[in-house]
Formats: sequence, structure tokens, C-alpha cells
Amino acid sequence: MRLPQLPPQPMRREDEPGYEKEIWHPQWQCFCCWDTGKVQPHLARLVISGYNYNRDRLPICQAPGCSAGSNYLHLEDEIDMRLVSAICQELDRIERENWRQTTLNKVALIQERIKQTTVAKGLRQRDRIACRMAYRTPYDNREVQQQKAEIEAISPQSWAAMSKAYLGGNDE
Repeated sequence: MRLPQLPPQPMRREDEPGYEKEIWHPQWQCFCCWDTGKVQPHLARLVISGYNYNRDRLPICQAPGCSAGSNYLHLEDEIDMRLVSAICQELDRIERENWRQTTLNKVALIQERIKQTTVAKGLRQRDRIACRMAYRTPYDNREVQQQKAEIEAISPQSWAAMSKAYLGGNDE
């Protein structure tokens, strides 16, 4: 039996040829609570000074259109309802802007890495050429200089004759 030849199947997409990494962006509806119903601690600290997630009551999201906070209403003694809809709406706006800036920074970082890689490749190419020249022995240098002198000494008429012989020119 003749075995078929199958292409490899990489386990990770980033190993596939031509893969372009995507910048992850959240798909949350509410950026105040990230659709959990609990205001994110770093946002809660903007409103509640000294807020400690491990000690203080959980601030519940009341942003317009977000109903995730209603899942915690039965925990009356453990939740903080002081963050009214206007506050949550502003926290949502702040967090959306944070994500927008994060995305822009990632794009700028990727572009900088591409630029650095391109420059580095150019330098490596130049270094290889310089490296080859650095490894010439005095004998090699003498031989190169001799060949150069011989080529420069060929007259234009000789060049024309060699060109005609090699390329087969017309006799017009």
C-alpha cells in the first residue's frame, strides 16, 4: 500500500504560516463590571477612597442597560448600592477609554517591534558582509588587489572583443 502524504496540522494557530496575532479586545456589554454585576475593584477605588476588595462590601453595578448586578440583590449585608447609575455610567466610559488606549499602545508596540526587527536584520546583513571581509588573510587581500588591477588594465577594445566573442555580436 502506498501511504498518502498529509500536511502537518499545527496545534496552535500562531504556529501556522502567515498567522497574524490579533489584539484581544473585550466583548463585554458593560465595562464598569465586565458583565459580572460587581464593579471592578480598580474602578471602585476611583469612587470609594481606600476601597479593599477583600474587606469592604461589593459595589454593585447599576449602569443603564446592565442587569448583572441584580444577581447580588439577595446578599443585602454584603453589597454596596451607593454607586448609582450615573456613577456606573461614568466608570463604564473611563474603562472603555482605558481599553482603547491599551489597544493603541499594543499596536504601537507591535509596530515598534517590527521596525526594530527590520533594522536588526539590515544590521545583521551588513555585519555578515563586514565579517566576511574581516576574515580575509593578507594573501587573500593581495590576490583580490591583483585581480582588480588586471581587470582595470584591460583596454576598451579588448572588452569589446571579449563581449563580442562571449555574446556573439553583429558585424555591422
